[in-house]
Amino acid sequence: MTVTELNAEEKKIRIENSGIRTVIDYSEGVVFEEFSNLPSGRMTNRDRELFVIEIYGKEYTSGDFKIESVKIAQDKIQELVTLSMELPAERLKARVHIINDRKNKITVLYQIRDDYKTGAPSVSFLRIPLLAGLEAHNGDDYHYYPSGVVLTEKGRDVMIPMAESFHGADILMPLVVCDSDDRYGFSVQFPSPSDLNDAGATQNANKQLTAISCSQELQNHRLRINPDPSFNDTVELCILGLSGGWSEAFGDCRATWQSRYDFSEYDRDDLQWFSECVVHNFVFLYGKEGFDHEKQKIDVDKLLMRGDEFGGYDTVTIWNQYPRLGVDARTQWDFYDDFPGGREALKEAVQRFHDRGVAVFLPYIPWDRGKDETTDSMGDEFARVIADTGADGYQLDTLWDLPFSYRKKLDGVRTGLVLTTQHHPMKKHPVEFVTTSWDEFWSFDPMPEVDVFRFMCPRHISPVISRWLRLEDKTILIKRCEFGAAPIVIWQDIFGRWMPFSEDQKERVKRWKDTYLKHRGIYQGGHPIPLYPTRTRGVYCNLFADDNTEDQIYSFYNDNEKTCTVEKLSVRGIYADTAEIILGDGDVSLGQDAFAVRIASKEVLHLLVRAGRR
Repeated sequence: MTVTELNAEEKKIRIENSGIRTVIDYSEGVVFEEFSNLPSGRMTNRDRELFVIEIYGKEYTSGDFKIESVKIAQDKIQELVTLSMELPAERLKARVHIINDRKNKITVLYQIRDDYKTGAPSVSFLRIPLLAGLEAHNGDDYHYYPSGVVLTEKGRDVMIPMAESFHGADILMPLVVCDSDDRYGFSVQFPSPSDLNDAGATQNANKQLTAISCSQELQNHRLRINPDPSFNDTVELCILGLSGGWSEAFGDCRATWQSRYDFSEYDRDDLQWFSECVVHNFVFLYGKEGFDHEKQKIDVDKLLMRGDEFGGYDTVTIWNQYPRLGVDARTQWDFYDDFPGGREALKEAVQRFHDRGVAVFLPYIPWDRGKDETTDSMGDEFARVIADTGADGYQLDTLWDLPFSYRKKLDGVRTGLVLTTQHHPMKKHPVEFVTTSWDEFWSFDPMPEVDVFRFMCPRHISPVISRWLRLEDKTILIKRCEFGAAPIVIWQDIFGRWMPFSEDQKERVKRWKDTYLKHRGIYQGGHPIPLYPTRTRGVYCNLFADDNTEDQIYSFYNDNEKTCTVEKLSVRGIYADTAEIILGDGDVSLGQDAFAVRIASKEVLHLLVRAGRR
């Protein structure tokens, strides 16, 4: 049911859909009389002013503004209420638009206009009381902040956001407020269409809201806005009424993000082979790990025999340039010719890898660009190397993007060639055609940690890698792969420094590969949920589900110093038939729609829950 009703006599507007009910009272000023989650049956967020503006050293609330007009419009999809108001003494005007999607979302959009009382623009700030005190039930509400989704006991965010520079990333987490049962509440997304982080260069202040990381920042938020005489400055809250808690909120955020993209490149049959690759190797071409210096050739058998200790390499990246590159006038392309035997010898080695079922990647170094080279000429060389060697794709050093012409030139060589960037693609253009990237981290304390891109774009395969880790840290690296259900890159010769994995670590990687491949349909399902609530201090969980069978895997990590038991964890969305541990050590007991599981300290455990075949 969707309803938008205007009671002109009482000066109230009621807006309702299946998820949210809000009543706006403009009889004396303008307030949200209530903003409630409809299915919960609770009346919440009472008597909240629509906004507070700070300008000229004073604060003005929506109650200080005079209503000019209230208008309602609708089409087959949405209903719109627009309240226009003014504060003549300060030459300020405001428009507040409330948009009902007739499903379960309500968007509140603020537009502020400043006609410059002093003849020039003044510093202005906006606060939104509804947002500052948003509640689902009462004081025991659980919050997920956009920039601090779930924090460890040390205050570190478990969900690692997309790296940003001057240009902002496309993936922005919502503010989520749930009741203690992780059911009813609200998810607030802050749409930010601008490509820039610079608040002064944008007409949308939402980017500031995505930086909120704690309750104090939420309650005291103070958005710097840049109003002018054109209603150009905006703030937008897209609010979803939740009945499924954090899982629903994250799923909606992912669906909204994905709706802006064309993922047809990920559907290409010729590129699917990479999704079956779990253990990747990065080898320095002239190092002892994989090169026979007496015979001056790549020792394929020796390298792959070492790979068998990890369960077998699925791909090998042969690195042949840096740090030699730059010593003289040779380019990255020259190094393929200078290899003993030239490109033909490299082609023979690639074929030997192929005969063993192993794909080969070559490096591309974008920063080695000669003075006479152009993007087009480098793209030609880029394609020619693959044509000459028969390799299966490129590892794109330092990149998160690439000219699309390079992709087209590769397709002209042959199908099935894969591009892997060193960093995650962050924008629409590269996300749509770069189908895999490294999940590389540089921290020596990466657990518990969740790669947000792995869950937002699950078809984008991202092997985990961290090059400088030593013995104890390499174990944490493997745990990070297990916890996030991701492949791994084995890199042991770090430009001449030998940093091997131990025998126990090799066995652990081998065991993880077996588990991953056996349950690949679940781990690579399209709707994983990161940080599924355990309500157990220091125990974290990711949830993966098969798109066809609905079987689920709960991936736990216990960050406590002792063994912990998660009690009565709800099974999400299915009737559970059986539950068994498929990775790690512990115990599990399955009850009616819930289970209890015991997890060892600082360890990962995977629990397979099979859906009932009714």
